[in-house]
Amino acid sequence: MQNNSIFRIISLLFALNFITIHLNAQSIEASISKGLNNSNSLSGASLEWASLKEKLNQSSAGKEITGTLKGSFSETYSGSGGDYNNSFSNSITATLSKKLYDGGVVKSSEKINNLRLSQKSIQIKTLEQQIILEIINSHLNLFLSQKIKELRDKNFLRVKEQVEANKARYQVGAINKTVLAESEARLARANSQLIEASLTLTNSMEQYISLIGETPGNLVIPSEVKNIPNDEVDALKRSEQHSLKIALAKLNLSINKAQYDSLLSSVMPNITTSLSGSIAESTRNGNTDGVTFSLSLSSPIFYTPATSSKNREIVALAEALNFNLDETIKLTELNVKLKLNNIASKFSIIKAVEEELNAAKIAAEATLKENEFGAKTTLDVLDSEINVLNSEISLWKAKNDHIRSSYELLAEIGELHTESLGLIPSAPQYKEIEIIAPPLPSPFSVIIPSKWMK
Repeated sequence: MQNNSIFRIISLLFALNFITIHLNAQSIEASISKGLNNSNSLSGASLEWASLKEKLNQSSAGKEITGTLKGSFSETYSGSGGDYNNSFSNSITATLSKKLYDGGVVKSSEKINNLRLSQKSIQIKTLEQQIILEIINSHLNLFLSQKIKELRDKNFLRVKEQVEANKARYQVGAINKTVLAESEARLARANSQLIEASLTLTNSMEQYISLIGETPGNLVIPSEVKNIPNDEVDALKRSEQHSLKIALAKLNLSINKAQYDSLLSSVMPNITTSLSGSIAESTRNGNTDGVTFSLSLSSPIFYTPATSSKNREIVALAEALNFNLDETIKLTELNVKLKLNNIASKFSIIKAVEEELNAAKIAAEATLKENEFGAKTTLDVLDSEINVLNSEISLWKAKNDHIRSSYELLAEIGELHTESLGLIPSAPQYKEIEIIAPPLPSPFSVIIPSKWMK
């Protein structure tokens, strides 16, 4: 009865420990979410995007109604010998003006600014992707460092126990000094490997905290990455549709075309209308007032050399951007194929290392049994255990490399972003960015006489 109670208590403790570990588990997605929120470069790029959005709002400035108020006041005294005449002339004119036709300048400006905004959005998505990859690498490096440190700790303690046992055997003459020295050499090697593993873990932890902004929980990694292309055809098709590099190259062509349209608009005729009202008072004419309506047309009569040069510049740039697009597509297809090959290779390495580990475990068990019958020495046992340790480390490295390669493929085809990972989108085009600016001074504030005296 007592044994059953003890068994239940132990089982309960194990269950609680298991639940605690899983509750504190921190996935790659959790690290990515925290890291993106901690990224200053992404926050800065988002404000640049907001600035471009405000520039888009300024595109219609050329066709807005403008109002001006003009005033003039003069008084003249003239004469000689103390006989002076006084004359004055005062006037106030208010004018409203609007450009009725600008040749398409405003429309071209809106199109260019819209494209610039889209360009910045893609650049931010590219930056987001780079940051995500950095976070993934930091997560994987720290996870691997922790695993290697754990294995090196166990190996050091095991070798240390064996050295203590060999010392006792040496004291009673069961082994010679050479065997003891060789076991001590293995202990020194295990210690140096442990120190190196501890240093790597410390550095990985510092890099993680700097990138994520906090100390990690119990890091875990997925057994495999979801949404990986089934084959080369699928990968190439998805890269053609979603590659950020290809999208940016195509957008640069569209911007160049919009700049050509803007050039044409700048040399088109302009029609402007204005309405003015004035009140005047002078010595000669007395009090007068009037209203003036005007309609004006202006148009260049020939293209300047600078305009013709700008035209040639845009045409040459268009050809260059077409070449760049072709090269971008070619390089993207090549990188997709290489990363697919890399994933297949890493998966094969995992299988090979798993076989190596199984063989090393079998060999270690056999060596331990042979040692019991005197056929193998304790040094042989240590060597066989170290082989198992090295295989375990190689397996964790292979799994890490396979996961990293999978994420790199998703990045290459343009599908490594918050939406594909099921996270809250961090790019600015998915949320409102409030810009708080100080109010502009009133145009009339400059005509306050008291300010002129300062």
